[in-house]
Formats: sequence, C-alpha cells, structure tokens
Amino acid sequence: MTYPPFKLEASLTSHEQDVVRAVAAMSNDVLISAARDKTVRSWTRTSPNAFAPHHIYLGHGHFVNALALIKPNHIYPEGLIVSGGSDKFINVYDPSQPAEPRYTLIGHSENVSALATTPSGHIVSGSWDNKAIVWKEFQQAYVLEGHTASVWAVLAIEDDLILTASADKSIRLWRNGKLVHVYQGHTEAVRGLALVPNVGFVSCSNDGTLRVWTLEGECIQQLDGHTSFVYSVDVLSTGEFVSAGEDRTVRIWKDGNNIQTLQQPCVSVWTVAALPNDDIVVGGSDAAVRIFTRSDERMAVAEKQKEFDDLLASQAIPSNQIGDVEKDKLPGPEALQSAGKKEGQVIMVNMGATVEAHQWSAQSQSWQKIGEVVGSNKSKATFEGKEYDYVFDIDVGAGPNGNLKLPYNVSQNPYDAAQKFLLKYQLDQSFLDQVADFIIKNAEGVNLGGGYQDPFTGGNRYTPQSTAAPAAAASPQQAKVLPIKSYLTLKQANPEAVVNKIRSLNTDIASTIQLSNEELDALTASALYLKNPTASGVIAHGGDAGLLAVVKMATHWPQDKRFPALDLIRLFALYAPEDLASAVPERNVPALLMKSGGLSVYDVTPFNETNAMLAYRGLANLFNQEAGRQLIWERRNIVADMMSVDVSGRFKGRNARLAQSTLAVNFAVLLASKNEGETELGFTGTLVELLKDEQDDENLYRFVMAFGTLVSLFSAFAMKHCILTLDVDLSIECLS
Repeated sequence: MTYPPFKLEASLTSHEQDVVRAVAAMSNDVLISAARDKTVRSWTRTSPNAFAPHHIYLGHGHFVNALALIKPNHIYPEGLIVSGGSDKFINVYDPSQPAEPRYTLIGHSENVSALATTPSGHIVSGSWDNKAIVWKEFQQAYVLEGHTASVWAVLAIEDDLILTASADKSIRLWRNGKLVHVYQGHTEAVRGLALVPNVGFVSCSNDGTLRVWTLEGECIQQLDGHTSFVYSVDVLSTGEFVSAGEDRTVRIWKDGNNIQTLQQPCVSVWTVAALPNDDIVVGGSDAAVRIFTRSDERMAVAEKQKEFDDLLASQAIPSNQIGDVEKDKLPGPEALQSAGKKEGQVIMVNMGATVEAHQWSAQSQSWQKIGEVVGSNKSKATFEGKEYDYVFDIDVGAGPNGNLKLPYNVSQNPYDAAQKFLLKYQLDQSFLDQVADFIIKNAEGVNLGGGYQDPFTGGNRYTPQSTAAPAAAASPQQAKVLPIKSYLTLKQANPEAVVNKIRSLNTDIASTIQLSNEELDALTASALYLKNPTASGVIAHGGDAGLLAVVKMATHWPQDKRFPALDLIRLFALYAPEDLASAVPERNVPALLMKSGGLSVYDVTPFNETNAMLAYRGLANLFNQEAGRQLIWERRNIVADMMSVDVSGRFKGRNARLAQSTLAVNFAVLLASKNEGETELGFTGTLVELLKDEQDDENLYRFVMAFGTLVSLFSAFAMKHCILTLDVDLSIECLS
C-alpha cells in the first residue's frame, strides 16, 4: 500500500531554551515535551492543525532529557507523566497537577538519560551511571548492571522483560533482573529502541544505521540512509519506522527503504515519536516541537507551510559539513531539472552569487532547497604535524599547563573535539560544556540553528550568564522535590585488590596485632563472597573468622593502615549487615565506624580523611537492607553525633564530604519514614550548619535534599519552630 507524504501539521514554540530533548503523546490531542529549560510541558489540540500550551510541570533543577507515560488506570485515571534529567531525579506527575511531582525517585548517580514504562505501569530508567533501574510501586525493584558505558535507551517488552541499549555499543535483554542475552552489531553507541510487533525490536545508533532484531538475537535487517548519528526511532501502526538524527532529518522507512526525508531547521533532531493516529511529533535543537501528518485535514495551512519551507531554505550550511566545495565546478540551476537518484539525495548548485543545497523528495518528485553553503576559515593551522581549521589556546589556570592547544576542524562535532581535549590533558569532565561553548563561539560556521551535543557523553552546549547576552525570560518558581524515599549506596569494589593490600601491609604491622595466616585465609574467603554476594550471607560461606579479622584491623591497626579494613566493612555493610553486626561488640556497627574513622566528637587523635570517608560510606551502605537500617535506627544518636562533628576545615578533598552528604540523604530518608520528631529536628539543625560551609555543587545538592526531605514532613508548628530556632536563612543564602 502506498501512503501520501508527511507534511507539516503544526509548530509549537513555547520552550525557552534551545533543545527539546524528548516528546511523547498521551493521545492524538495531548502532547508532552521536555527540554533544557528544566521543564516538562503539555500541549492540547485546539483545532485540527493547531496545539496550544497547557501546563508547565515544575520540579527539575536541570536539563530534562527523558520522558515516559503511564497509561490511565483505576488508581490514576488520567495516567502519569514520568520525566528524568541531569539533576539525577525521576519525577512522576499527575497530568492535572503541574506545580510539583506526585513522586520523586532517587537512585541514579548520574544523568537520567532514558525512561520507559511496562504494560502494568512499572518504570524503567537508564542513566550515565551505566545502570538501568526497574521501579515498581515507585520503589526500586532491581538494578540492571553490566553495561560499561552510559545507558542511552530502555524498552519494556513485558513487565519483567527489559531491553537496555548503551554507549558500549551493545543491547542487553533482562528477565526478572537477570541478563538473558547480549545483542552485538552496532559499531557505535546505541541511542534508541522501539518495539516491532510480531518481530522483535528496532535500534538506532551513532553508527548511522537502524537495525531490526528478533528477541532471540538475530539481526534481520540493517537500514542505511542517515549521514550522521541516529538518536531516536519509533514504529508506526503501518509497520513503517520513523527515525531522527544529527543530519537534520527525520526519515520514514518502509520495507527497508527510506521512502521520505523530512529536513528540519536545526542541527540535531533529538527525538521523534508516533501518535496513535500515526502523525509524528519531533523535537530538536531549535527549541521547537513539530508535528507532521499525512492527513489533508490536519495539514498546516499554506501560509504556515510556506513559513516552514522558507525557514528551511534560509539555513546556513558550513562548507566543511558538506566537504570541499569548488564553486566553479558545481552545476548551475539546470541541475534542478533532472530527477534525483534517491530519496534524500543532496546536491550543491551554483546560483551565481551563492551556492545552494537542495534535497530530492522522491514522493513529490522535486528538489527542495534546504540551505545556503557558507565558507569557512581558509587559513590552516598546524598542530603536532597535522593541519586544522583552528588551533585554539585554552587557558586552564596558572602553572606549567596554563595554556593548552585545542585543534579543531569545522566538520567536527564541537563536543567531540572538547571531549578529546579533556581526555588528552586529563582534565575534569566538568569543563566539557565550557570548552565546547568556546569552540562554538570562536569557530565560524559551526552552528546551524541550534546547539550541538557530544554524542557519547550527552553534554549539552553551555549557556553561561553574561552581561552581553540578552536576558532570558524569568523561569517559573521551581517546586520542591520532596520527600526523597530511596536510599543511595556506594557499591564500587575490587575485593581482590583490597585483600592483596592487606597482605602487603600485614608484613609491616607489629606482631602483637598482625594477622595470622589462618586469619588471612579466612579474610580472603570472606572477601571472595563479595564478588558474588547472596542472601545467605558471608558467614554461610566460611564462618565468622574473616569478619572478626576485619574488625580487628579496623580497631587495632594504626590509622594510616586500617583503610583496607574499612573498605571491606563498607561492602559487608552493603551485602551482609546482619553478619557484620554479629562480629562487632554489642552489634554496634555505627560505633565501630565512628571510632575507626576518627569521627567521634571527643576524638583527639590525628585526623585521617581516607578513614573518615570510608566510615561514612560504610554507614551509608547500611541503609541498603532492612537489617542495616535497623542497626542504624537503634544507634541513631551515634549517627547524628558523627554528622555533627566539626569537619568543615578537616576535609581537604571532595570524596570524604561526598560520602558524608550521601549518608545525610540516607539518614534523612530513614528519619522521615519513622517520623521521630526530636531526632529529626536536631539533625535538621546539623544540616543547616553543613550547608553554611559547603561549596561543592554535588555535596550541596545532597545536603539540600536531606534538609528538604525532613522539613517537608514537618507540621506547620514544627516548621515555624524550625525557622525560628535554626539559622535557616543562612542555608537559604548559600543556595542563592
């Protein structure tokens, strides 16, 4: 069957910043979009070919990058909107209550880059922390670990049958939290997934291809046509595919062929989704949401269609994006009288004063102007024996490496060049946006209507505040994201390396406290349990001698040598808290960590920051299981005292403070669940003091979330008492 071509239906331009990152359709008449302006927005149909802004959903503190929808059910008759972003939160909204989320899910340690929902309404999330999480009843059900790079896409086949796609080039299938199959074939990061009924699924990738797979693992079709990264894919009810990517196009595919190419007036087309009526909605780097349709009734009026065509034709295309252009060798306007060879073919035409780019539409049998080719920097610069369009001097501060060379060609993605620069000089990833923004602002012809993004890390183009820049529209007041209900853990481990370090240190320990060969063997056996922990616990895998040896080291070894023991305690707290408690006097694990980490209020011994960091991490990990939370609750006063130790001048590095702020979040969640007022109020005061001295963004963020979780549950009287009793205004000042 032959279908008519898609044409513009409507353009929606309410988002305030330059990237629409995700779109979804609640129905044919209600659309949802998410963007860098920190908002999720809904749009309602006002006529066959027009939509109007409806709600702005508040609650995210940074870019919103992922969307999913929970279908209406007897509990939520309107369904739910699920969003995730760079603030690491997943917010769940009632569609009719935009002021604040109904639920906030915390579990990822990096940007939430992908969301999906299961047939029963469970949530699946993917993140740059290399993990996916399945959430049931808005609580973590299980974590899917195994990818070695960012998870870019997730897809729920069934309630407990999940697909994840990653920048590690692989796709993984999970059943009930266990890995079932790994799909290999893409040669670059896999960016999108969509279900293909009665077949399997389709994936898209930075390698420029779409691939169709059976669930059994066979790649039955590869679709080539995009000329750059492919970010998003969906499936129409007709069986056709629709894809979007970095080549400024949305492409329609039928029976393996690219049957229509819809050029977009932006560099990056981030997202595409199908409506129930098979219209398609598109979001990209020019802040617009656009809908395209095959229905004559819903097509835009001629005036709107011409505006869109003129916008496309006015785009400036850097010559380096096309390749070397020798104007005098290009064909003239007569080339437009000949038919193109295939859908989407692009040719350069010498129009005299200008060079135009035209694209062939097989369905309309005509050429469409898609932009004018502009020149780029003609003089080349040399760096390390190679020629580049630019070699920038990047000032990274004082010292011998204050000015570093950054080579760049206009045909490169600015974020790719910035990423390579950071890796070459081993600079912090936090500089990615600044470096890429410098390239964008200082290299001619690299910007086509919108921002670029590094295809691997997903970093967005930096938009710093500047007196020279026009003032942005005032953002609506952000709603509080409360209360937090999930616990954070610190799982990274290498038990074998820890044991080897212990064996090495043991030779230098005084004989009176040195571990015997038997103790070393028992400790080694206990550490092996950590490689594949089970619910039966560590004692069942070799007795308690190994745990007793670890406790001995933590309490009797010199401070500068006890850190491996504290690292093992951190892991036992995570996986076997009950067994750990049985090896500790009076089962008082918090007291053990307080003493071993030097975190007592009355401790006058020299401070060891590594020990303090590991002690805080061990306490944070106790919250992973109910048995550990009970240990914390029974000794909550000890934990509160540890948090109140005046350490603001003692932590020289970031990691110890990060461990402390992680513990603060977990302790706040536990106190909130118990609703024990006295400890809550006291700990709230501690958090205010911690907020006063904090400068690191991530730590500040965690302390604020802990503070907000407690305060959100106060009664009006308690809230007033808190404000009057504590110096809360100082904490607010440090956030402004």
